[in-house]
Amino acid sequence: MRKIVPIMLLLSLNSSLSSAKSTSDKSTLFLVGGGLKSCSSMSLKHCSQNAFADKQQLENAKKHALYSINLNSIKLLNNAWPETYSLTSKQNIIKVLTSIQKAESANLISPTQLKALFKEYDNRRVIKKLNDAEYYLMLDLLEQPVMAKGTDVRLKEQVDLGNSTHLFSTEIYRSFVNLAKDVSNANKPKILVITASARDPFEAVDFYQQAFSQAGSDASWLPLDATLNALIQQPGNRKEVCQQLAAKRLEVQGSMNREWVYPDLIQKQLEACLSPQKMLDDIASADGIFINGGDQSLTLGAFINIDGSDSQALELIKQKLIDGKLVIGGTSAGTAVMSGGTFNQSPVVMITNGQSNTALVRGAKKDVLPIEGCQKSARCAQNLLNDDLTYRSKGGLGLFHWGILDTHFSERGRQGRLAKLTLDTDARFAFGVDEATALVVEQINNEQIALKVVGQSGVFIVDNSLNSKDKTSVMTHYITRDDKLSLSSEGLNFSFSQWKTSPMEKAELPLTVADIFTDNRYQQTAELLCRTDNSQVAASSTWNKQSNTISIEKPVDAISRFGVMTWKNTSRSYCSYQNYILSF
Repeated sequence: MRKIVPIMLLLSLNSSLSSAKSTSDKSTLFLVGGGLKSCSSMSLKHCSQNAFADKQQLENAKKHALYSINLNSIKLLNNAWPETYSLTSKQNIIKVLTSIQKAESANLISPTQLKALFKEYDNRRVIKKLNDAEYYLMLDLLEQPVMAKGTDVRLKEQVDLGNSTHLFSTEIYRSFVNLAKDVSNANKPKILVITASARDPFEAVDFYQQAFSQAGSDASWLPLDATLNALIQQPGNRKEVCQQLAAKRLEVQGSMNREWVYPDLIQKQLEACLSPQKMLDDIASADGIFINGGDQSLTLGAFINIDGSDSQALELIKQKLIDGKLVIGGTSAGTAVMSGGTFNQSPVVMITNGQSNTALVRGAKKDVLPIEGCQKSARCAQNLLNDDLTYRSKGGLGLFHWGILDTHFSERGRQGRLAKLTLDTDARFAFGVDEATALVVEQINNEQIALKVVGQSGVFIVDNSLNSKDKTSVMTHYITRDDKLSLSSEGLNFSFSQWKTSPMEKAELPLTVADIFTDNRYQQTAELLCRTDNSQVAASSTWNKQSNTISIEKPVDAISRFGVMTWKNTSRSYCSYQNYILSF
């Protein structure tokens, strides 16, 4: 493939995302595609040389988790391993741990040191054969609290947002806070962070509180998760019900031993369990709510009652959005969970799993979800593979009802799975948000909503308007930084950024692009088509020796726009397009 010389269109942009326009309806959805990389004591690789000027702050910070393999931790694993988990797995783990314990000292070890010990002593590779649930439960039971020397004070992960090397991630946090400021008309808006998407909902609390605080808000943690929501609904004496937190956490989220590692956060969640009204009061006074990444099914459990109805927390959030008084956002799973409801009389589903190459062969599967890593442990349900495309037919929270939402998009080659899910569920639209990028949705209470893109990359849109009988083709669009569009029942109207112009490059394309859904290969191929005078790219996708022919076509009515942005000494090229046809 001949290297393309970029068009010399260089513009300096000196400002990040401005706050939302002042209107009577200031409610906004802020949908991030994941992949945020910020400087912290646990992610020093994302820090500049100026980070943590106060060296004492870094010395008194949590730098990584700690584990211990000794007689006590082996005994704990033996006694606490749930009956619902594989007994064989437990026995195999104990054999490996015992061999390590006999040969090594009982000192506290880091995650890197733990993996090295497994590699050295696990000759049968039993640890690698564990499914994700078993593996992370083992880590839970080996994990130790990280305390300040000589005290019972838990050390916290420390953040230095202003000295992060990844500028777009910092912009995302500050942009969200700017929108919350516009809602509140306050210099420091109140933002609640919810960590319900994680199997360990306590691990990222310190990070998110500090990140949003340093971005200019009054940030606090709302200890709501699927475990707590289940107990809130349970009748009976509150003290007796809330004593079940640890047991319910294992049942619902698959995590254990958290009270040993995060005693202060566990206490906060216990207080919320005893007095749930306090959480509703916090939501009522919040200007912004942000949900972390992880598993959108867990997030859903935090807001949906056992009978499928909205919880009081979700009802309150929806009312605040209607009243124009809330910005709600999320990253990764926190974005994917927002979809739901109906659009143009068609239900909007929530994606839960899947890879593109598998999806094109096996199709989308309704209301099932494989155990992560189930093929390694031979525990997959019948006719369900670890990489199968799955979805929840009732959707997610229903806050974004204009289409299906997907994340980590271009970076993981998810164009195929999103197109297939859109076709299989007869959805009109679907939106795939790239990493360190936000799809900002405004005027959400109007018949016509406004969308724009901020951050590092773009948003891929599946437009299921071709009405092909064989259901193998969709219209696609890709909007990037500073592009805007409006959406209604009539369709989409695009407004590409003025600093992007029509590309005029000439280049030869490869005869075919193999495994196009590997990493960001699709995005690179589509950009090549966008920037040149070519009209079509042929490609392929293979799963289990079954190959699919893929075509990306740029018809005569397609529109392409290209530009290069220079911002804070960082240059990045962007190619947006409209009306490209994806066929398979």
